[in-house]
Amino acid sequence: MKKSIGNPVRIFIIYLFLIFSDILFSDENDLRPYRLINADTLIVNKISEEYVTDLIGNVHFFYGETEFYSDFAKLYEKKKISILTGNVQVFDDSLSLFADKVKYLRLNEELILKGNVFVEEAHQDTTIRTFKAKRVDYFRDKKEFYAFDDVFVYDEREKLNGSCGKLVYYLNDGYGYLLISPIINSQDEDSLKISAEKIEYYKNFKKIVAMFNTKTESKDFTITSDFLIHFDDENKAIFLGEPKFYSEFADASAIEFRIFFDDQKIRKAELQDSCRIDFKSKEGKAKRNWILADFIEMHFEDGIINFCESIGNVDSYFQQDKTEKNDFLINNSQSEKLLIYLKSGNEIEKIVMKNQVKGLYKFENK
Repeated sequence: MKKSIGNPVRIFIIYLFLIFSDILFSDENDLRPYRLINADTLIVNKISEEYVTDLIGNVHFFYGETEFYSDFAKLYEKKKISILTGNVQVFDDSLSLFADKVKYLRLNEELILKGNVFVEEAHQDTTIRTFKAKRVDYFRDKKEFYAFDDVFVYDEREKLNGSCGKLVYYLNDGYGYLLISPIINSQDEDSLKISAEKIEYYKNFKKIVAMFNTKTESKDFTITSDFLIHFDDENKAIFLGEPKFYSEFADASAIEFRIFFDDQKIRKAELQDSCRIDFKSKEGKAKRNWILADFIEMHFEDGIINFCESIGNVDSYFQQDKTEKNDFLINNSQSEKLLIYLKSGNEIEKIVMKNQVKGLYKFENK
């Protein structure tokens, strides 16, 4: 049971500790001041020129403005090292840090957290960002944060969560990056999932850059590329390095993709240089129609293509199967502009070719 502050024995212990403090902390002027608030038991030992203070039970103290709680603490005065174990809590500026064990290296202001690490960062707009990991190294003066092993991050403001094997975060810059199988997910109903070998975030996730073997997935499409830049404020993503687009209706490739979103749903796709699309003429058919062009723009509604415009050196191939309403038709043609209108069911409704149109038409299947 915790002893009352009025207990004579406790008062005597505190008095002795204050006397020891003049000796133990005589060289503290160049470091942040130490202030003990509470400990059920305090033991000071001198071991080989080193004063070691053991704090046991309901430990609570400050170094400067940084507040520490734990079940146990061991303070090495000469080495300027503090080791806290058991339900450790550290509160430093906008960060609240929790772990099974914390080692505080005072000379370089480094906190090493191990075991069930959880960190919460409070923002001025009252939203939070949280981190979970097996280990975290935090450098107070530099505001540099390193998380290792089974790392999970959540951002309330941007509605994002992610996972990786290593995360680096520079708090003052709002910049960080994820390594070792990094993944970022949006938490909206129509969520996007981004994976790559490395994912960087700028301006607190307002801009995301994914590098090498990137994959962007939603319920409507998948895009692979070597490089991805996602601008949250503009609802836009740029894909470089052999980008490829896959969906139920169409597959596409080009030198560069520009994808525009509304509420995480794809609204428009722009393909630039060496563009190719392979697509169906209607649901249930194979993707045997194709278009080549310098530039292609696709419009979407509820994740489904409803309009496609191709411009510059357009080469196209369409095959229409024989039905009760339509004859069999093959159309292989060239033009400077091609417009395709689609109706529900991903069925081609109308094709319009403009400028320098030429081609081959086949009207029966032989």
